Amino acid sequence: MKHTYTFFNKYISGPFTIPSGVVTTEVSTIERIAHSIPQIGILTTKSIRITPKDGNREPVFARYQEEPNSFVNAVGLTNPGAEVFAKRLKEITIPKDKFLLISIFGATVEEFYKAAAVLLPYADGFELNVSCPHAKGYGQAICQDLDLVGAIIKKVKTLGVPVLVKISPNIDVGNAVQMCLKSGVDGFVAINTWGPKPQEFDGHPILTNGVGGVSGQAIRDMGIQTVKTIRSLTDVPIIGCGGIAAADDVHLYKKAGAEYFGIGSALINMDTKAMAFYFKALEQDLKKKTNTAGNYIHTYENFTYHKTTIQHVEHMDTTHAVFTIHDVLSIQPGQFIFLWIPGVGEKPFSVLDTNPTSIYVQLRGCFTRALLELKQGDTLYWRGPYGKPVRTKGKTLLVGAGTGIAALYLFAKTQKNTYALLGAKTKNQIVYHDAFAATCKNMWIATSQEGEQIRHVTDMLPEVMKKVKPTTVLICGPEQMVYETIAIAKKYLPETHILSSIEFVTKCGVGICGSCATKKGVRNCVDGTFFPPNHIL
Repeated sequence: MKHTYTFFNKYISGPFTIPSGVVTTEVSTIERIAHSIPQIGILTTKSIRITPKDGNREPVFARYQEEPNSFVNAVGLTNPGAEVFAKRLKEITIPKDKFLLISIFGATVEEFYKAAAVLLPYADGFELNVSCPHAKGYGQAICQDLDLVGAIIKKVKTLGVPVLVKISPNIDVGNAVQMCLKSGVDGFVAINTWGPKPQEFDGHPILTNGVGGVSGQAIRDMGIQTVKTIRSLTDVPIIGCGGIAAADDVHLYKKAGAEYFGIGSALINMDTKAMAFYFKALEQDLKKKTNTAGNYIHTYENFTYHKTTIQHVEHMDTTHAVFTIHDVLSIQPGQFIFLWIPGVGEKPFSVLDTNPTSIYVQLRGCFTRALLELKQGDTLYWRGPYGKPVRTKGKTLLVGAGTGIAALYLFAKTQKNTYALLGAKTKNQIVYHDAFAATCKNMWIATSQEGEQIRHVTDMLPEVMKKVKPTTVLICGPEQMVYETIAIAKKYLPETHILSSIEFVTKCGVGICGSCATKKGVRNCVDGTFFPPNHIL
């Protein structure tokens, strides 16, 4: 393959990247995109510190005012630490025509250097995050001291790979660029998000952090102006990013002086396959002087919050309850929503039933504790739906455990010829037990803490598979249970007839934060939620 692009001393497959902290936040997603989207020649990681850092509680991402394709985020620089991230990078393969740009952050020169040193065996270059606008003590706070920035550049440069600085639009760009150049910087990424800015709904701050960085179309002109300023001072490589969605935007950044281009917010609600089509269309647009890639950009109506009232709460015990809300949701099997309590947080939930709209809640942490304390007449907020609808043909065996059972009732209710194998600690924790029994042709129960014979769903699955002889198996529950169930089901069915959903950490719901990536690099919220085994194992 002939390569027409170079980045520093490396031939790369395309001029695009996905900026740090967007989509490719998990190593598995980096690998998948590296092998499936040739237009992305620069792979930028999330920002990594020498030690782990917890991020902010959800919500971490929201629409920004009424600006089109504009968002505000405060993920909080969550990361597993350099040592763990290095081990994960060691396990993947990246094509030779990709440039792995590892983003790093810290509070001191030594923190930047130590992170870089650990990650050096895998890095083609480093991006210094001195521009995140909402992380106290990091990012933009570092850039307030240009001497410190200069010292960080010089120290990391001693490792012998290109060093780029990600520039904030919130500072005196000219002075910052001149200091970076004086310190030997090799290139720039422009820009990081703008702000920090607040965002409210119904009088409540959405982000638990209070404020976040603005991205998307709202900051496009700032990004272009920043690139112009940098280019007027130097000829080093520039990755332009901020509000790029279509070829027209790329042309404007290119005219300003950028040679490489980062696209982030425009990818909202795109699954992995749609992203591949989008970048291919964008490449063709640039060659043919057309502007068709914008047709792949999704709407984001499902990112709007809705205020509702709790109609009824049925407590199964002190840690389990079914909530019925006022709103009638248009949701299909396989999809989910987020529930939000202002000031407390938000979490994703399967919709147990749509008539009335019911949600199953199990005590897990501070959010579900607050949710279980709500009562009839209290206010609650929701957004969605997310995930892809799933339909099956023939006999369908539903295998669920724990809260995963809640994702399966809509299948039983809307699709004929279903059977169910459900497991929980006690029979009382089998949510909608009677409804499943009435709807399914047959149902089996496995309990692990009651009765003389303790059984798990995986203990009972072989005999149930032989009795039912299903065409398709749908599995939902804890990760280990799903893996064990798949292994058994594969003895009876082809993998394409086994669909599973795992309780991944899902934060944004629209594919941007990347936290719900599977081991194979697909994202639960936009590519799933139900996957064949080759997408999760």
